[in-house]
Amino acid sequence: MCAAGLACLLAVVAAPPALAQGYGGTVADIMTRAESLLSQNRANEAIVQYQEALTLCTTPAETVGALQGEARAHMAIQEFLPAAGLLEEAAQRFPDDPRMADILFLAGVARRQGGDLAAAAPVLRRALEHNPTPDILPGITFELARALRLTGKPDEVVALLKDFETTFAMSPLIPNALYALAIAQHDAGDLAASEATYRHLIEAYPHTQATLESFFELGRVLAERGGRRAEAGEFFRRYANGAPGSPVAARSMERAADLAFFSSPKEAALYYGVAQAKALTNPTTSTPDLQVSRWLGTKKAIAGALASVWVVTLVAAVALALAGGAFVLMRRRRQRRAARAV
Repeated sequence: MCAAGLACLLAVVAAPPALAQGYGGTVADIMTRAESLLSQNRANEAIVQYQEALTLCTTPAETVGALQGEARAHMAIQEFLPAAGLLEEAAQRFPDDPRMADILFLAGVARRQGGDLAAAAPVLRRALEHNPTPDILPGITFELARALRLTGKPDEVVALLKDFETTFAMSPLIPNALYALAIAQHDAGDLAASEATYRHLIEAYPHTQATLESFFELGRVLAERGGRRAEAGEFFRRYANGAPGSPVAARSMERAADLAFFSSPKEAALYYGVAQAKALTNPTTSTPDLQVSRWLGTKKAIAGALASVWVVTLVAAVALALAGGAFVLMRRRRQRRAARAV
């Protein structure tokens, strides 16, 4: 028999399990100390306390509590996959625990944050199967949709989120859910539905981060739909103006410039210049599609040259028009003089 098992056997003889204790006191004492350390951002020390509690004769409820607490401590120091493992251990060992939906919800979030996207969705589906309380049901639904989107399943995301706003009418997650829905609709190729969802988000929830991010995404949708270049450029500029320090602001201004390149090269050159400045000062995103292109400087130079040519052409056209008008006027005067002479 292992030392922990022997200790538990002796404790059963000596006292009720709830009073089992080690050098740090009873299980309740140790758990209280662990929670206090965790609230003080001393996660490593809290982990030690939770682990000590598990060496004692814990009840099933105390074991789940200790595993859950240790997992939260690991998440506090961004050790997400170890946290997920602890939570899934609790779910496997004590499937009838009333906190099961919460535990699986947290495990799914930890899987996603740890980059294990393939495992996150199944865990979150299990959380939905355990009758989650109304306070966490919107969060589980949204997290599942996010995991599905990140694993390339836009149709499932659309099915999951299309009624989110009406089903969870009071949830603060509604703007984020609408934003995720619009992206999924775009990914699924339904540009009209995506545009409608973005416009609804912007109108109904104007002062949210999701709305700000939607400016860039709506610009992309409008650019793809065709014939909406001016409006698409406007939304790209609105994003850059609303988030001037964003890693995506430079790319947003470059996209706006691309859309104005032929219709207004002077404006395009200006936007390219802004994009260059932001690319030098703002943080850089790791997503290639959201980085400025390697041709940014070249495009700015060409736009500037086109703007100069267009100015010269415009001046020449005006001069020709004026000269032509003067010629017509002189001709008419001569005709009138000739008529009077007759």
